[in-house]
Amino acid sequence: MPSMPVLVLVATIALSLLTLFWTWTRWSMGHGARVLLRGLGVVLVIVGLYLSGLGNLVGNGVRSIHDWAQRTQISTPMLVGFSLAGAGLVFWVVGTLLRPRTREQAKAARLQRRGTAAPLASTSGRTTKRPAAPTPAPASDEDAEIAAILDRRGIQ
Repeated sequence: MPSMPVLVLVATIALSLLTLFWTWTRWSMGHGARVLLRGLGVVLVIVGLYLSGLGNLVGNGVRSIHDWAQRTQISTPMLVGFSLAGAGLVFWVVGTLLRPRTREQAKAARLQRRGTAAPLASTSGRTTKRPAAPTPAPASDEDAEIAAILDRRGIQ
């Protein structure tokens, strides 16, 4: 088996190339500078870990976990613990992929839970309360009749 520094170097190169490929693919699909900066940041962290010597520390940690897994007899509580940890990881990933709520959506949901109608959101993001306009007096008997019908049906 190769020595730990060689394994860490190979892992660093492989992870860096995979990250660069993923970043280039997403950026070329038009996802913008945000994806490009995030991907380059991850590559810099990977290379920085290797150059600072922390890559060997991570490699030794991985080897220790591997050795522990070979020595340990799996029991029911351990399986439950691994299952819970896996479910938590899945929830975290799915939660990360969900689109965040805007302020207007959060306010509308809060008002809906209270049982009040949500106000219409303006373009500036602020809601303004306007006083109700008084209904004008009908001009003729036909208009009065129509207004009465509309009022009976709850139409303003």
